[in-house]
Amino acid sequence: MYIICAIITIPVGLLGLCVLPGTPDKPNKLVLTERDVTIARNRLERAGHNVRGSVNVDTFVKIAKSPLVWAFLLLDIFFWNGCINTSSGGYLLWLKSLNRYSKARINELGAISPALGIFYTLAVCFASDLILGPAWAITVSHIWNIIGLIILTIWNVPEPAIWFAFMTTYSAVAMSSVLYGWINSQLSYSPAERAVALVLANTLAQSTTAWTPLLVFKTVEGPRFPKGWPFVLANAVCLIILAHIIRLYINKRSKYVLCLYVTVSTADTSSKREPISEDDSATSIHETIENIKPKVLPTQEGPA
Repeated sequence: MYIICAIITIPVGLLGLCVLPGTPDKPNKLVLTERDVTIARNRLERAGHNVRGSVNVDTFVKIAKSPLVWAFLLLDIFFWNGCINTSSGGYLLWLKSLNRYSKARINELGAISPALGIFYTLAVCFASDLILGPAWAITVSHIWNIIGLIILTIWNVPEPAIWFAFMTTYSAVAMSSVLYGWINSQLSYSPAERAVALVLANTLAQSTTAWTPLLVFKTVEGPRFPKGWPFVLANAVCLIILAHIIRLYINKRSKYVLCLYVTVSTADTSSKREPISEDDSATSIHETIENIKPKVLPTQEGPA
C-alpha cells in the first residue's frame, strides 16, 4: 500500500507543475495567458488584496507585533490538538477489542468514519461560504466533534453510542480549509505576511502533535484512552471559544478601519498624516487602507 501511494504521488506532483496556475505575482505561463494574469490581478486588487510583496526582516517584525497573527497561531494549535482523535487508532482498537470481526472486516469498517469525513468537510466548507462564516462553521464542526468526545470520555455507555461517537470523529478536521482560508483572507493586504504566517502557524501547530499523543494516547490505554479523549475535548472547546474571540476582534478592527478610511478620505490630501494606532498592528491597518480603496476588507461575519 505504501509503495502504491508513493508511486501515485509522482505523476500527481508532475501534473501539479503543469496545471496549477500559480499566483498573479508568479503565474504559470503554461496554462495562463498575459490577459488571464491581468484579469486576475485586477479582480484581487478590487477585492482589497495586495498581489505583490516579498519576505524581508520587516515582514517578521510586523508579524511579531500583530495580535491577530498570534491569535490565529494559537487557534491552529487548538485545531491540531483538537483533531488528533482522528489518528489515535481508537476506533480500530475498539473494533478489535470486540473480538467479533476478522482483520479484513475491521479494515472495511475502519473506512466508514473517514468516508463520513468527506461529507462533513463538504457541508462545513459550503456552510462557511454561503451561510455561516468561518467562526460559526468552526463551531458547528467541532460541536459535532465534541458530542462524540463526551461519549468517549464517559465510555461506559451502550455500544451503539460508541459507534455513533466514532462516526463523528472526522468532523474534527472538516473545518481545516475554513481555518486556513480565514487566515488567508485576513492577511490579504500582504502576500509576504500571509505566507510567513501560514507557514509559521502550520509548523508550530503541527510540531505540538509530535509529543502530545505520546502523553495522552498511550497504546496500552487504548481504546479507552482516559487522558486522550478529555484532552482532545478540552482543545475543541478552546478552539470554539477562541474562534469567536477572533471574530469579535476582527469585527471591531473592521469598524475601526472603515472609520479611519472615511477620515483619511475626507482629509486634505496635501497634509501629512501619521497612521492612527488602535493596537500594535497599526502599520498593517494603514497598509490595508492604502490597498482597499474604495473597498474595505470583509469582516467575515457572514459569507465572504
